[in-house]
Amino acid sequence: MARPLVIGVAESGVASLPGELRERLAGMDLIVAAPRFHDGLPDGLPDGPEVIDWPSPFSNIFNVLSDNSGKSVALLTTGDPMWYGAGASLVRELGPDGCEVVPAVSGLQFASARLGWPMAGCRVISVHGRPVSRLVSALHPRARILVISQDGGSPMAVAELLAAHGYGAARMHVLAHLGGSDETQIDEAANGWTQERVPDFHIIGIECPDAGPVPLGLAAPDSSFDNDGKLTKRDARSSALAKLAPFPGAVLWDVGSGSGAVAIDFLRNAPGGVAYAIDRNQTQLDRGSANAERHGVPGFKPISGNAAEQIANLPRPDAVFIGGGMSEQVISVAQAALRPGGCLVAHAVTIESESVIIAAWQRAGGDLVRLSVQHADPVGGFHGWRPLMPVTQWCWHKQE
Repeated sequence: MARPLVIGVAESGVASLPGELRERLAGMDLIVAAPRFHDGLPDGLPDGPEVIDWPSPFSNIFNVLSDNSGKSVALLTTGDPMWYGAGASLVRELGPDGCEVVPAVSGLQFASARLGWPMAGCRVISVHGRPVSRLVSALHPRARILVISQDGGSPMAVAELLAAHGYGAARMHVLAHLGGSDETQIDEAANGWTQERVPDFHIIGIECPDAGPVPLGLAAPDSSFDNDGKLTKRDARSSALAKLAPFPGAVLWDVGSGSGAVAIDFLRNAPGGVAYAIDRNQTQLDRGSANAERHGVPGFKPISGNAAEQIANLPRPDAVFIGGGMSEQVISVAQAALRPGGCLVAHAVTIESESVIIAAWQRAGGDLVRLSVQHADPVGGFHGWRPLMPVTQWCWHKQE
């Protein structure tokens, strides 16, 4: 397959490309470009290149490239192709040497410049082809967020989400047609947003206020998860997460996931990560998926079935949490699969599960801890300590 040329185009269109790139386009056999970029392209056949629209769905572009493997092909994208753009998908599929990428200034960079927000201090979230609930995980006091929108209705959906999650006072800045002659900016508070529709091509800037809902922290409150009572409580969950050590892009196996609380908190602290939630109970998995959407975390992958059978076929994890389905076989498979430096944390509240953990600790070492938590509760007109069930926690790190 000939090496395709991927060119980022600014709002001002093909005419604003450097002369060298326009000359290269004129010599191409095929150009793939959105209709709004057709103006200014070289004349079509028989003297110039063939021009077609981007296929839908996007994944069909690989069929286009395969069908035209003997031709020179140029792909025109918006802004910087490596910012949530086609270039990232093409490089992932074809390899870093499989295509040539020429970026333009992205809409995100324009938005950052217009708002005076250094990009290094902004969180970038895409809701293009993704649920708007993804924004939830990025909300916190004083946050500055740049949102890649789906279409002209996205700002209203974003405003409604912000208000629903206690951030109605956040300032929203919609910046449309950035870098073009029709560039415009709309500034309103989320709880007073009045624009039903805006131009489709825009970036949303969100400026969260100093005061807002209490941040969720490392582990979210128990009340933020729909559950049937079988839940790894917040204090024990915080301890487990501190040892599982989530990081960007990390992979977690959550065995006996239940409502998904551990997996969801892991993903909240591991941007771009993946958590495989394994449980026999489909109702629990559905509950976990709904909790993940409520918390705005992608990467939650429900797996139904027997843990020992299912985990053998999953990608290698950086961390494993076992909160249910405890067995020597599950522990052995998890230990073998863990990447070097990875961590396994197992919790037991029953004598039977504790005996499995103690046997594993005696065999493999690690840290064995008994967690005991008591909360002050009313006792008549006074208060007393009400204990939760103690948790036996085993933590094991893979050295090589």
